[in-house]
Amino acid sequence: MEIAYLTYQQINKSKWDDCINKSINKLIYAESFYLDTITENWDAIVLNDYEAVMPLAWKKKFGIKYLYQPAFFQQAGIFFSKQINNEVLQAFITTASQHFKFGEFTLNFLNVSLNQDGFFALKKRNNFIFQLGKSYDTIFKEYSLYIKQRLKRVEKFQLQYIESKDYKKAISIYKKLYKERLPDFKKKDFDNFEVICNYYFNLNRLFVREVWTTDGNTMLACVVLLKDENRLYNIASSIFQEGKKMLANYFLYDNIIREFADENIILDFEGSDVPGIAYFYKNWASANQQYPFIKWNLLPAPVKLIKR
Repeated sequence: MEIAYLTYQQINKSKWDDCINKSINKLIYAESFYLDTITENWDAIVLNDYEAVMPLAWKKKFGIKYLYQPAFFQQAGIFFSKQINNEVLQAFITTASQHFKFGEFTLNFLNVSLNQDGFFALKKRNNFIFQLGKSYDTIFKEYSLYIKQRLKRVEKFQLQYIESKDYKKAISIYKKLYKERLPDFKKKDFDNFEVICNYYFNLNRLFVREVWTTDGNTMLACVVLLKDENRLYNIASSIFQEGKKMLANYFLYDNIIREFADENIILDFEGSDVPGIAYFYKNWASANQQYPFIKWNLLPAPVKLIKR
């Protein structure tokens, strides 16, 4: 077994993307274009000839390189086409810590078996998902009574579900509504996300869906969805105050499920650990596919206080 640390310049992008595409835990965030666009810098750890890979998003502050969690990037960690054991998972993390004395970032849903070690701490985060691949009628019958009751209430508003191509508007709305909730998201992060959206839009892997009042005068909610062969990612969802009053989000996700029901993919709600948001997505979800958040601080004592 050979585990190698590679700088960005040493990474073979073709082999990288081939490994990600064949991974049993493939996620869109690990595609090389996504990494190139959304991270400030990234290196990698690679097992043998790209049998398993781990992206390492990093920044530098006061001359110290450290691992961080980029914006619009839910899960990183180790990706593989065949399940690897905890010894190999541990070796990846140990190798990362040898090159970065400080790290706080996420792993992915198939890295949850990693044992907490003395030098790092692990915390599980929520990620609610919904398995599609059935007829909508079948899915509707499986909805909880809670969801059915709210969809019944929505009927009186006669809302409109609209397909849109205007991802720039959707991003602008998301930024305006939630910038205070996302203090670590900078203007550059939103600009980079727009580049990502443009890329996937041109590949027919981006969808914008909106909810409007029956007269078409008021937008109530909108969402940007990214897609690969396994998942539909709920990447940036927005709802206005008027939309909350009219239960527009229930109408929105019911129609998304209706639209994509027959595709054998996962609707990935992308979280959340915020109680109110978690409650909403939990009521839709068929499972909570948790993933780890990892942190270590091996900096010298005087510096450790800076990155506590």
